[in-house]
Amino acid sequence: MDSTLHIFFTWLHLLGIALWVGPQVFLAVAWAPASRQITDLPTRVAAMKTITRRFGYLGGFGLALILIAGTYLIITWRDYYAIPADTEFTSLRFGVWFIIKMNVLIVMLAVVALHMFWAGPKQLRLYEAKARGEAIDEAALRRARAVSMTLSLLGLLLTLAIMVMGVMIGTGTWSFQEA
Repeated sequence: MDSTLHIFFTWLHLLGIALWVGPQVFLAVAWAPASRQITDLPTRVAAMKTITRRFGYLGGFGLALILIAGTYLIITWRDYYAIPADTEFTSLRFGVWFIIKMNVLIVMLAVVALHMFWAGPKQLRLYEAKARGEAIDEAALRRARAVSMTLSLLGLLLTLAIMVMGVMIGTGTWSFQEA
């Protein structure tokens, strides 16, 4: 098997991971605390919309790279690592942990979708109404903020767990042992 293609797709996979996880860490560690320092609410809401929209573009591009490169890597793993065709996928730690990793990925994508299409927009609507001077339920805003933060942190933790599993299955001396 051509090592050049494997190296390229591994790099592409890692680039996608960096583009996916980097903005999540930035939002949790830098943006959330810094945004509280913006006392003018309309300015804070405008900044929030811009940053989260750009995160969506960057993170979505990263996720696409992860899926494209990951698909190539899993299709070619047997040839690249010279694993005999008669070896059952789940007879190796690689196969078992790959399946676990994909299930965690599905959960992480569901959490991200829930945040992206429900919790995030709900919180943004409440902040926009407050920025326009409308009366809002402050308790509802606190709940929306808490749900948004919980989903964001859960998505980040699941992403980090997926990264650990990726390192595990990428370590041939460990992952190609019998399960």
